[in-house]
Amino acid sequence: MRHALWPDEVGLDGEIAAYLASRFIDAVTFVAERPTGGLAGFVEVGTRSYAEGCETQPVAYIEGWYVDPDWRRQSVGRALLGAVEAWARTAGHREVGSDVELDNTVSLAAHRAAGYEEVVRLVCFRRTVPAAG
Repeated sequence: MRHALWPDEVGLDGEIAAYLASRFIDAVTFVAERPTGGLAGFVEVGTRSYAEGCETQPVAYIEGWYVDPDWRRQSVGRALLGAVEAWARTAGHREVGSDVELDNTVSLAAHRAAGYEEVVRLVCFRRTVPAAG
């Protein structure tokens, strides 16, 4: 499922434990199971010291949220977010942050439908450092 969410990422299989251990104060993954076996979706959430647009610190932050296309629009995503909010509340957080790439219209719509408000748009830049010469 992580490959379905991040198809262009390399090394997803080997990096999950190290990623979660190094990036977060604490983290958890919730899954939605299919009645016939297997998974229909997941959400990864952790604690970040800061999140753009959030007013409290630290903040619970959704790092990945995915529901298989055949299970969308059946409240699976909302149930996963409900688990996130319960976890955040228990951990003492007052906000949950998340991000979406600007061209990911499905995720933008899902966040809005779940009651998330857009707080900031961010464009990231990079420049390769020219070789000395």
